[in-house]
Amino acid sequence: MRSAALSAWTSAQRNVVVASFQGWTLGAFDFFLLVFVLRDIAQEFGSEVSNVTVRSCSRRRCDRWGAFLFGRAADRWGKRPTLV
Repeated sequence: MRSAALSAWTSAQRNVVVASFQGWTLGAFDFFLLVFVLRDIAQEFGSEVSNVTVRSCSRRRCDRWGAFLFGRAADRWGKRPTLV
């Protein structure tokens, strides 16, 4: 039953799913690399690990707002003017 559902997808749909998964994987990889080096980053900048953690998490939360706002702007005015 599962293979029947997958075979109903077009090649473009499969490509979108694969590309989305790869993008998510790279984002997760970035996050986990940062988690593993938080102590080193805090030590390098003479800060507490908790301060670096809070700033890192707040940056990750702001990514969603930036993606939403710039995605809407790209839909309205186009990608090139939004990126410039």
